[in-house]
Amino acid sequence: MKWSTLLSKVVFAGQQEQEQPPPPPPPPPGSSSSPLNRQKQGDPGQATPRLSAADEGGSVGGGGVAAASGSSPSAVSAGKNELELDFRRFWEEFRSSSSEKEKERALNLAVDVFCRLVKEHSSVAELVTKLVEAHVFAFVIGRAFVTDVEKLRIHSKGRSLRVADVIGFFSEITELGICPGSNLLYAVEVLVTQTIDKQPLLDSGILCCLIYILNSLLSPDESSQKSSPVGQEVSTSEKSKDWGPMLSRRLEIEASVVHTMKALASHPSAAPSLIEDDALQVLFHMVANGSLTVFSQFREGLVPIHTIQLHRHAMQVLGLLLANDNGTSANYIRKHQLIKVLLMAVKDFNPQNGDAAYTMGIVDLLLECVELSYRPEAGSVRLREDIHNAHGYQFLVQFALTLCSLHKNQVLQSSPKLASEDGVNPPHRSEQDTFTSDLSPQLSRLLDVLVNLSQTGLSENYVGKSMKSSHGKGTGHNRSRTPSVDKFADEILEINSPKVKDLEAIQMLQDIFLKADNLEVQAEVLNRMFKIFSSHLENYKLCQQLRTVPLFILNMGGFPPALQEVILKILEYAVTVVNCIPEQELLSLCCLLQQPISTSLKHTILSFFVKLLSFDQQYKKVLREVGVLGALLDDLKQNKLFFGEEPQNRTPKSAQRMSSASSFRKTMDNKDAILSPKLMASGSTKFPMFEDEGTITVAWDCLFYLLKRAEPNQQTFRSSNGVNTILPFLVSESHRSGVLRLLSCLIIEDSLQAHPEEIGSLIEILKSGMVSTSSGSQQKLDNDAKCDTFGALWRILGANSSAQRIFGEATGFSLLLTTLHSFQNDSENEETESSLLTHMKIFGFLMRAMTAAVYSNPVNRIRLHTILSSNTFYDLLSESGLLCVDCEKHVILLLLELALEVVLPPTSNLQVESISSENPEDESGFLSATSFGLSRLDKERIYNASAVVVLIRSLLVFTPKVQLELLRFIEKLANAGPFNQENLTSVGMDSNCFVTSVSFTLAGEFALCYSCPFCYTGCVGLLLETINPFLEGSSPILNHALRIVEVLGAYRLVIFDG
Repeated sequence: MKWSTLLSKVVFAGQQEQEQPPPPPPPPPGSSSSPLNRQKQGDPGQATPRLSAADEGGSVGGGGVAAASGSSPSAVSAGKNELELDFRRFWEEFRSSSSEKEKERALNLAVDVFCRLVKEHSSVAELVTKLVEAHVFAFVIGRAFVTDVEKLRIHSKGRSLRVADVIGFFSEITELGICPGSNLLYAVEVLVTQTIDKQPLLDSGILCCLIYILNSLLSPDESSQKSSPVGQEVSTSEKSKDWGPMLSRRLEIEASVVHTMKALASHPSAAPSLIEDDALQVLFHMVANGSLTVFSQFREGLVPIHTIQLHRHAMQVLGLLLANDNGTSANYIRKHQLIKVLLMAVKDFNPQNGDAAYTMGIVDLLLECVELSYRPEAGSVRLREDIHNAHGYQFLVQFALTLCSLHKNQVLQSSPKLASEDGVNPPHRSEQDTFTSDLSPQLSRLLDVLVNLSQTGLSENYVGKSMKSSHGKGTGHNRSRTPSVDKFADEILEINSPKVKDLEAIQMLQDIFLKADNLEVQAEVLNRMFKIFSSHLENYKLCQQLRTVPLFILNMGGFPPALQEVILKILEYAVTVVNCIPEQELLSLCCLLQQPISTSLKHTILSFFVKLLSFDQQYKKVLREVGVLGALLDDLKQNKLFFGEEPQNRTPKSAQRMSSASSFRKTMDNKDAILSPKLMASGSTKFPMFEDEGTITVAWDCLFYLLKRAEPNQQTFRSSNGVNTILPFLVSESHRSGVLRLLSCLIIEDSLQAHPEEIGSLIEILKSGMVSTSSGSQQKLDNDAKCDTFGALWRILGANSSAQRIFGEATGFSLLLTTLHSFQNDSENEETESSLLTHMKIFGFLMRAMTAAVYSNPVNRIRLHTILSSNTFYDLLSESGLLCVDCEKHVILLLLELALEVVLPPTSNLQVESISSENPEDESGFLSATSFGLSRLDKERIYNASAVVVLIRSLLVFTPKVQLELLRFIEKLANAGPFNQENLTSVGMDSNCFVTSVSFTLAGEFALCYSCPFCYTGCVGLLLETINPFLEGSSPILNHALRIVEVLGAYRLVIFDG
């Protein structure tokens, strides 16, 4: 370009602009390669060499600074003023000269003086404003730089810059003793870092020019090979002396070029200034080439490490361009398929020749491209589609797996050292020992990029919005624009919102998790997945269509507890926070539960089910539908207790595989499903939940909560013969509490007793003391099992009045006879002392259950009276040995509880208060109100007087003190009111008139007197018969007995007279 043309187009046009430029951005921190930094640090070796002849003592333009060197401050100030005058004079010559050669000479001199002045001033911005119009000067310097470099391209072979020509241009000294190329580069670097506005420089096209220069410096041509002594031997010391200055000069040039490029690339107009040229395309290829060839060449010794550093600088420049672009270059990137250029570098990554950190930088650039395409000026271009069409996500997964292998190899290499230090053999180290969170930075960053890709894009409320900017879309070197910063910021916020917008990126994370044979990587993926789900309420539902969590669950068996916990934590989040019903996930858990997994994992899964059932009642239906209820039932039916022996390869006759099994087969048939080899190989192996001590309790808990208050589930359980299935488990101590809890739930919640056979089964088991298995064999209940079963009966009868009715109809009260009868057989096989204690414990549970069965039930009172008033019961009780000194108080308390219908819970340790009292007047003894759990006894009613009859018949068997206590207690009850008197006098109906025998003796035998009021007085007659041996003497027993007779007899006479 001719200088006159340049002046006419720029200088005078620039004078007409009135708008002041914005304040200058600060220079990049830590840039030691900046000319000003080098100047301020006072390192002359790093200053731009030979900026002008004046630097070496020449006198171009007056040589004011040289003359003032070493002089006073006033002389220095005079030298600065003289230089400023020289600059204005040369600048005026440049503007006014008509000769192209003169213009070039004047500009070179002006630039040389400018470089000198910069070194003398602390503020470059003030200097430029003082001397000349800043934007005009910057544009002129930029165009002059571009023009000179273009001349080099035009005159070179193939119209491409050669390294030797570039180095020569920046090193050549003219006849005036100045170096125009070096001065221009220095001036541009100063302006771009220290002045107010970079737009004039970008409009001049200098960024394109710098990209070409950097590309030439990276080209492996002959000149560059000569300038780098890598792989070549130095034959003479003279060549070394020649190479030293040349290499030093090249490094200085490269530093200035890179520093200037980075400063320009941070401007929003930088990328748009490149799209009408192929410079941006060249930069993309430059960056990709660094990954594909440069590192392998470095390992072969063909290029120096400095070349790798330059490629990294080029990557940083490209990153700045993309990050600061408002979307204008999106169409350019698609047109030239530059996404594919970057992807090929990722695809061809070779850990032997490549560098993971550099390739990861390319992945970061891919993310920048995707984000760029969602900015205002990108229009409808979405570069994510370019990644998809080029199978880029698969390349990213491949790259991640390669990094995983590298990481795993590093861990394996360090394992022998760790093992030698810890004294542990590496193959035997536990999963928890090897599970750490120490990923390589590159792999960790790659996972972060995938997360960012998944969340990059516009949400639905932005789909209909216009993506056009208010600015014109014209581009080029002469385009001037002001970006809409506010709108840009709004779009950035929308683009980076945490809602998932790309499910394919989530799919890639899923693939990495399932394919990576590395627990650390899987842990990091899980953590990021949880963060994705928790960052937005809709994310989990969006990702459900990928079946991500179900696949994670199906492969959970091979993971350490820490990963299993995170997976279930994700599922818990979906249930409690997202408030969705994860049916596929629960189905996967049900399938996994039936696979050969560890006890701890089975326990964790079952505990999770219990937690779900406690959280929301709707999960009772959901878990039934996904097959959990069926799985538990199926597991019970294959238990050895159900068959009465250890099952060996047995298939149940009623083996109805639940819905989860068929669903699991469908899952395995699904081509998209990724299952662990261990899971695939174990489809038919059984690992029962109800045989493992670690899971028995939680398995019963899970089954219980599935059935509790869930009528459909109870119907399913009953229709599957569930009750008969669980009854054999009563013989097992570890299962018994779960069985009885479940049966109690079923019977109690059957309010109308539509299934009376269930309580009938318990009664029959207690009567026979045996449980039948599916195979027809029978197993005996031990004594603890009987006590626990009576305890369950007590709970059932106390909670359901209909169960009381069924209990009576099923001859439940005959348990009094069968249980006492069983004591006779037990006594023959056990020691007397232990047998007595055991029988007393069973009898206590039995009597408490009978009390609950008869409580407030008139019909059952009649049935109980029939049993208690029979001679069989009294004979069995007498023969049981329970009326001995050690047990008499317990028996008395239990029978009195039954008589008064005081319902107390069964207990293994029946507490009896001592008969003796410190206060002689205190006659309460062990039959106090507190013994019955009552506050007072004077208002208690006798509902079952037959129990009192049994005590009176056994009165003489008790010890004297106990006899007195019992009679005192009966006396209190007799005095409590007519209700008790009626029941005590109307029970028994003996056929012998004992009153007649007391007053008269007829032929030595008792006669029946039908008209006597005491012939039907129940306890009165029995009491008189009992005390008959004491009638001729005097004793406390006789006194208390006669008082009772007096009270009851008086009541009976009143009734008879009435």
